[in-house]
Amino acid sequence: MEGWIKLHRKFLDWEWFCIDEMVKLFIYLVLTANYEEKTWRGITVKRGQLITGINSLHEKTKISQQTLRTCLSRLEKTGEINKQSTNKYTIITICNYDSYQEPEIIINNQTNKQLTSNQQTTNKQLTTTKEVKKDKEVKKDKKVFIAPNIEEVKKYFNENGYNDILAETFFKSYNVANWIDSKGNKVLNWKQKAIQVWFKNENKLQSTQQPLAR
Repeated sequence: MEGWIKLHRKFLDWEWFCIDEMVKLFIYLVLTANYEEKTWRGITVKRGQLITGINSLHEKTKISQQTLRTCLSRLEKTGEINKQSTNKYTIITICNYDSYQEPEIIINNQTNKQLTSNQQTTNKQLTTTKEVKKDKEVKKDKKVFIAPNIEEVKKYFNENGYNDILAETFFKSYNVANWIDSKGNKVLNWKQKAIQVWFKNENKLQSTQQPLAR
């Protein structure tokens, strides 16, 4: 189901607004009413009308059948709807339907005007978004990795409880590969790489233990 309805703020002052079932049912009826004349099983269903029944309304709204009968009676009594019932179905007419659903041609005209008036703003927003994205990419590209020397690596490993042998192995592994890890990714933060991959309990203060993987 496509399209939309309009609902004025004065709906807040509606006499049935404080009753949830009344609000739910009425909005459902407005949403499901025909916006143009159609034929159903040889029956002409006009704009603002719908064919339904208590069972169908109960299934769609989950409102009890007794409450539905009460709500429909109230809506008819206060002039929101008219209904014609048979032993098989009920035709419900939304009174003043045009106040909730404008003719499609008017809707289309309003939509076209809105699209036209917003086109320039949208283009500016897209341009701004692209510029921001480009600026972020430029800043990212400007981030330069400065490789550490062996003494810096040893000091950092020692501070975290790991010996010089592990530090030297770490340094040689990445330095020889121009600081590219085993997955082919550029190392941007060597300290973070050490923490994530090399700082393990089995490597701690073991002078002969070789690390498993980069």
